[in-house]
Amino acid sequence: MTAAPVSRTHIIGAGLIGASIGIGLTSEGWDVTIEDADAAAQTLAHSIGAGGDRGRSADAPAPELVIVAVPPSATAAAVAAALDAWPLAVVTDVASVKAPIAAAADATGHGDRYVGSHPMAGRELSGGLAAQGDLFKARPWVICANGASREAVERVRALAHALQCDVVEMEAPAHDAAVARVSHAPQVAASAVAAALGPLRADDVALAGQGLRDVTRIARSDPRMWADIARLNRSALVATIDHIIADLEDIRDADDVGEAVTDLIERGRLEVARIPGKHGGAQREWTPVTVIVPDIAGQLLRLLSDVALVGVNVEDITIEHSPRQPVGLTTLHVLPARAQELTRALSDNGWEIAAP
Repeated sequence: MTAAPVSRTHIIGAGLIGASIGIGLTSEGWDVTIEDADAAAQTLAHSIGAGGDRGRSADAPAPELVIVAVPPSATAAAVAAALDAWPLAVVTDVASVKAPIAAAADATGHGDRYVGSHPMAGRELSGGLAAQGDLFKARPWVICANGASREAVERVRALAHALQCDVVEMEAPAHDAAVARVSHAPQVAASAVAAALGPLRADDVALAGQGLRDVTRIARSDPRMWADIARLNRSALVATIDHIIADLEDIRDADDVGEAVTDLIERGRLEVARIPGKHGGAQREWTPVTVIVPDIAGQLLRLLSDVALVGVNVEDITIEHSPRQPVGLTTLHVLPARAQELTRALSDNGWEIAAP
């Protein structure tokens, strides 16, 4: 069994991740088929170019690579079934918890053909309609080899490279502990912050600034998927939540709450600096230039065109709409050395710059 750059690939599951993989691989020239227990989802996947129909005939070509992209609670059974159905195929999955799936694959006696993988990408939206062929581009794709053969690992590595991902190899338990802290607990924390808005009136919530929007952005996620993930990764998730709770309790019980908050924020500042920045490199400090933009069609395009004329590269951009005025605050994050020049040029072009 040798890894080919383009494999006959079959995807089980036509939701956001499965359909996005299908679109991405098809655009790279791979021979892809896709199926889903939901006939409508399968038809949609075929129509948007996520793969063809394998057909049910006995002489249908067997896949060389099977990608299981079903809900987390169904992944272990689907992986085991795929290993049994296609005895020459490498089987991988995209579930965000790896150790339980690896154990189920090993129990079949075919663990040498199973490679756990986890593309670190997604959207708040779900389903094939939200699929994007470039969803994984420049994102980490974790490979957990477990007891798989070298050839099997290389086939899954070729999959990740075809989707232009950054491959990261980890042991399954280490992966599960890490994602509890960088993905699963943040979802729970964001939802908890959003749920705390419950007692507020509409006028109170209207006071929300960009900070609340940033913290709660992922609170719109599908609760069914996250329930599955929490059950599969309970131990690592609980350990992370205990860590967060301990920090919050320190603030609640402190004699000097200001000192406790200072300590937590300082530790947070140190750790957030470790989160990879642009192109996966170290984070850099950008200077924000906030422009008051009328909420009128074409104004944002005009602003960005004026920025381009100055020759300043925008490293990041955030937009905050005023709930009571027909304007928005558009913050352009630029290199510190160019901020003053950009501010002056935009002011000369008639833009109103918000006070820093």
